[in-house]
Formats: sequence, C-alpha cells, structure tokens
Amino acid sequence: MFRRRPIRAPAPPAGQAAATHGLSLAPPSGRGPRGRLGAPRRWAARFASAREGVTAVEFGLIAMPFLCLVAAIVETALAFFAGQILDNAVSNAARQLYTGQFQAARPANASAKETLATFGEAICKSRVTLFDCRSVKIDVLNMTGKTNYAPPSPIDATSRTWREKPTKFGEQYENPGSNDIVLVQAAVEFPVFFSFLNPGTLANGKRVLQSTVAFRTEPYQ
Repeated sequence: MFRRRPIRAPAPPAGQAAATHGLSLAPPSGRGPRGRLGAPRRWAARFASAREGVTAVEFGLIAMPFLCLVAAIVETALAFFAGQILDNAVSNAARQLYTGQFQAARPANASAKETLATFGEAICKSRVTLFDCRSVKIDVLNMTGKTNYAPPSPIDATSRTWREKPTKFGEQYENPGSNDIVLVQAAVEFPVFFSFLNPGTLANGKRVLQSTVAFRTEPYQ
C-alpha cells in the first residue's frame, strides 16, 4: 500500500523571506497619535451599543413616579371610602332627628355644644376607624321659614381653615320641631400625604371630608 505524503507549501525565496521577517503583521498597538484618537471613539461606540443592565436602569427611572402614582391612587381610594363611612354615619344619626327621638331625649337646659356632642356620639356609634370621630364638626340648622336653603361652606376659602364668620362652623344647633326642614352638616379632617392631588385641602395639608343631609321631620307631635 502506498501512503500519501502531506503536501507542504514551497518555501519562499531567500530574499522574500528576509523581507517578511523585517515586517510586523500585528495590528497597531494604539500608542501612536492615530491610535490615541481612535480609542475614545471605540469606547463611545461600545457604550452606545451596550445592553447590560438596561432593565435595572429603566426600572430606576420609572420606579419612583410609578410608586408615587400607586400610593396616590390608594390614598384617594381610602379618602373616598372614609367619606362614604361619614355619609352613612351622619344619615343614620339624622334618623333620630327625623323621627323626633333625639329632640325628645334632649334635656331642656342642654346647651348647643352639649347637644352637638351628644349627636356626635350617635354618629360615632357604628363606624370603621378611618378618621378621628371625636374631631367631627357638626351643624344642625332649622331651615323652616328661610328663603335660602344653601348653607355656607364649612371652609373659609381665603384662609383655608374652618369657617369663623358669619357663624363658627361646628357650634350651631337649632332644635327642629315637627314638620320642620332640617339641614345637618358634618365635616372632619382626614390626613393625606399627597395633598396636591386631593381637593378641599386645608392649609395644614389635611383633606376635608364633608357630609350633608337635608330632610323634613315627621309630624311626631
């Protein structure tokens, strides 16, 4: 059997080999002027095309606004829920005025402040603790014989505090009689963090929850 011998490339001539040995085929080291100018360009190109850590950077850019938006939505939902609780509590307590039960149980010599405190206890009987019920301000107004049924706002729009004029909010109790038109106003402060996103905010940064009930009492006498 015959064995094939590997084919070897012919050796270059002596002169050409000597010339080749004198040349360097390696790429430029970058130490020359042209290499120093090209290095920043290569770094910039690698930086622009790099994709390592893109997700972390993008999350870092949008995480804070996203979390603030979620917190504001949750806070607004809690304020809305607390407002519904206040509405239900005021409506339930106003039934005692509607039927005359509250007027009959009220002592004849009780002051307006004491009467409103008793009515406030009726509001706070059945509720979920989302606000300080002891801080609820209440006005009970007898609107019979009045031409204007629109009560003033409990908030002073100029100073963004509780109303002081023409009457101080939270201290008015006009005992309703039979077949009288009654207006019950209740309001309470509700703490919020994102006050700029909440309407009806006081100067102290707290939101105001309001509830108004109007009705005509029964002819209980």
